[in-house]
Amino acid sequence: MSLPPDLFEELQSLVVSDEPPSPALLPPLFRAEQAAESPFQLNGKLITNERSDDYWDSLEGAELQFEFKR
Repeated sequence: MSLPPDLFEELQSLVVSDEPPSPALLPPLFRAEQAAESPFQLNGKLITNERSDDYWDSLEGAELQFEFKR
């Protein structure tokens, strides 16, 4: 199904948002290109048990590091 372009534009002009857009809680985490020096940095790693031969059985957890620079 499709609408004629002029009808779609007319309907779009009638749509009014009651709420202002809310600010993002976190910066975009996945970008094609990295912006210049962000005040936010996210790192992480998997915590494994070296004694197990099976990789999936060796996973014990994960570590996330959030860094906010002033």
